[in-house]
Amino acid sequence: MKFIVSSDAWKTTLTSQEATRAIAQGLQSVDPKLEVIEFPIADGGEGTLDALMSATKGTYKTATVHDPLGRKVEAKYGVTGLSRHTCVIEMAQASGFSYVKKHEQNPRLASTYGTGELIRAALDEGHRNFILAIGSSATNDGGAGMLRALGLKFLDSDGNEMSGDLLQLQQLESLDDQEFDSRLQECTFAVVSDVQIPYIGPQGATHLYGETKGVRQEDTTVVEAALSRLADVIEKHTGVRLHERAGAGSGGGLGGAVQAFFPTKWYHGIDFVLKRSGWENALSGVTHVITGEGRLDQHTFLEGKGPHGVSKFAAERGLPVTLFAGSAAHDAVEDATDLFQEVVLLAQTESEINHALDHPEEALKQAAARWYSEKFGE
Repeated sequence: MKFIVSSDAWKTTLTSQEATRAIAQGLQSVDPKLEVIEFPIADGGEGTLDALMSATKGTYKTATVHDPLGRKVEAKYGVTGLSRHTCVIEMAQASGFSYVKKHEQNPRLASTYGTGELIRAALDEGHRNFILAIGSSATNDGGAGMLRALGLKFLDSDGNEMSGDLLQLQQLESLDDQEFDSRLQECTFAVVSDVQIPYIGPQGATHLYGETKGVRQEDTTVVEAALSRLADVIEKHTGVRLHERAGAGSGGGLGGAVQAFFPTKWYHGIDFVLKRSGWENALSGVTHVITGEGRLDQHTFLEGKGPHGVSKFAAERGLPVTLFAGSAAHDAVEDATDLFQEVVLLAQTESEINHALDHPEEALKQAAARWYSEKFGE
């Protein structure tokens, strides 16, 4: 037998590398001679940079940027080994949820400014061909912060430049692009994202993901109004209508800002990463595929998501896929039978969930060892 383990990141607990390694170690703790390929994956969110750098033997670089709440941090970006001219920017490195503790969440002030700074740093280094990974963000600013960092000005009806307060965008009147970085028009951006949601509306950024970024239910209407006004003004300025546009709501709306102002091509996150990283080639001789994510829920079944992509590619080769997940939403395990041969949950009761959150790596190793022992009788 030959296994390939390709886990996505487990939000706030394990990176894709850590989760992949924990599963592999659990399997080999039962059968030390078992051949296991560790091949972490990502779908545009956290871990995409590492997945592409690892698979292509790329080079990391760093830049000083501002995190979502304006604190200076060192953020990574990279240059792929496939082409020294292709630069990978991962939104989560500058504007990700890993920087913001739950009690710090402030959607009015959380900004993508740092992502813009990261792009600017890469432009200064001479890069013009980009892979831009959008996901795992702590922001819901419609990409306004990123655009500010690249020189775009947001003006009220008196022509005064506005602050970074999201709700002030309800008074946005016009945009001034005189100082907007002209080098962007010399670039190509391959944008990879795990979701294709619109900018606003019931299936848009705020309604679907705002709560995870601190948007209270009672504030949803005003936050939505701010993004709607931003979309109106962007349309007036560029002619690009973002309101219902697929992908515009990804990354808390950063996807829309990118579509309106950057030369882009859009890709499903996991499909792009699996193909670009050579994952299909790694399947040679493999008999079992294992993937993983922190929570099995309705988002698991979206096309751009990591486990969904792994399942699709493996199914084309007749390979069985087992999903490891920290926990599951109601009925999600039953719904997952079309995608996965088996679903292994680390936790179901509240006490089990708390233990898994406190000791995620150990819990995942134990679950993998237990599953292998029960299934293969070692």
